[in-house]
Amino acid sequence: MLHALELENFKAFGKRARIPFAPITLIFGENSAGKSTILQALNLLKQTRESRETGALLLPRTEDGIVDLGSFPEMIFDHDLQRTLSIRVETTVDRRDIFRTPYRENNITGTRDKIAIEFSFKRPSVEAEVLLDQIGIYEEGSPECIAEFQPLNPTEIPKRFRGRVSFFRDSRGLPLPSSKLDAVKCVRLTKEKKYWEPEFKWYTENKDRIRQELEESLKDLQNSNEERQEANERLNSLSAGIEFLAQDFDVNTYISKRHEEGINTVLGVHGFLPVGIMSRETNTWITEYRSLALLRLSQIFDAAQLVVAAGRALERTLESLFPMGPFRRPPERWYIFRGTSPQDVGYRGDLLPDLLFRDSKLVKEADKWLKQLEIGYKLKVESVGDRSRDLFEVRLIDTRRKGKEDIDVALPDVGFGVSQLLPFVVQSLVSEGQIISIEQPEVHVHPKLQADLGDLLAEAIKEPRQNRFIIETHSEHLILRLQRLVRNKLLEPEDVSVIYVSRRPEGAKAERLHLDEDGDFIDEWPNGFFLERLREL
Repeated sequence: MLHALELENFKAFGKRARIPFAPITLIFGENSAGKSTILQALNLLKQTRESRETGALLLPRTEDGIVDLGSFPEMIFDHDLQRTLSIRVETTVDRRDIFRTPYRENNITGTRDKIAIEFSFKRPSVEAEVLLDQIGIYEEGSPECIAEFQPLNPTEIPKRFRGRVSFFRDSRGLPLPSSKLDAVKCVRLTKEKKYWEPEFKWYTENKDRIRQELEESLKDLQNSNEERQEANERLNSLSAGIEFLAQDFDVNTYISKRHEEGINTVLGVHGFLPVGIMSRETNTWITEYRSLALLRLSQIFDAAQLVVAAGRALERTLESLFPMGPFRRPPERWYIFRGTSPQDVGYRGDLLPDLLFRDSKLVKEADKWLKQLEIGYKLKVESVGDRSRDLFEVRLIDTRRKGKEDIDVALPDVGFGVSQLLPFVVQSLVSEGQIISIEQPEVHVHPKLQADLGDLLAEAIKEPRQNRFIIETHSEHLILRLQRLVRNKLLEPEDVSVIYVSRRPEGAKAERLHLDEDGDFIDEWPNGFFLERLREL
């Protein structure tokens, strides 16, 4: 789940700006203030991951891509290559990651499971490539760094570490060859007690059992035929761990020891995403005990595992992101069925006809909302001619002609607003658990219909769909409807995040304007709430 985005030195944003998201996020502001930059940052990450085969660290433009940002100098604030571009994404580490990492409730981030992962990029010169500067993980909404990783030169990675990455997988479950992996090393690790104390408490309660199992493991290793170099490393590690655990020490000593063990951990990265632990500087008693009793280690704090879990969560977030631009593909009079069953309308709405042609149930659901939105039409999707069922058309039946035979018209023959809005309506209905972003859905749409879209959004964020929306808009009517829904208790104030973006000399600024339980703004609207209307009146 996507909770927030922070941008620094990215396009219109110079100083760091935080954009908190809600199930419905509306982004307002004057033209060229930086509203689109917010959507573009997410689209950039998604586009790069979807084109991972290219090996590019950041992919600002592709053939028929979802965003075209030109080049790195075009993306960085003031086109200043002395700056470092940073994107921080706050997500939820879900249960799929919890079972594979030591991340637990009431441990790393209190009672919350939100974590922020930040990527920084730089390009030293026009001739140089774009480089990953660092990866960091942070508390929710906090500048406090939990751990920071910086890239390793390929020559610094011991060959034996390369042999340990056969288990790395991408989000599709496919193995990642070591040739496509780079590496980052932990260079900063927090010593804050709140992260380590649960582990220290767990240790003090179980120290006798831990030492006993480590001693048994040491005996087994001494009698094994394990390869000598590997065995010696483990023997030394186990012996040192047993010796350390035999002592009495306070929490500060414990933290120092564990910090020493955790620093310099090497992660494998694919593109900009961490995908797994490549090596630790040394084997430790914790890593040894992890292999003996993994299921018992619910209280272990492991920043390396946490950043990998955050990377997985971000990848799933990007996969659930469905961006739609301000203009969808113009409708045609006839379509040829492509022979596939699409699951969405396509980023430009080009898959909408096939989707409707293959799903009669979706057509009925769309008709229900066309009626509720009082658009005055219902859909008619049918094959053309007897020779081939691959040729079909999407037409609209005029429901306002009461008492008349069905009068249908071709989609290109109705107002442009209907054909532009229809893909967004259908995508909102067909999606489940997606983040649908769109620029200016109100383009070519009547003010009343702009307001009625608020009802669709309020319905689509609830069960069973549970979608989320990020909408760049200028529509006063849409926000007024959402305010009314909050006042009528059909939405909660926290369901709506209103972001106002303004342009300052130092770059764009993003402010969240909160709603109260009556749907009124708690925060003052910058420059007055749609003051232009009052001026004209």
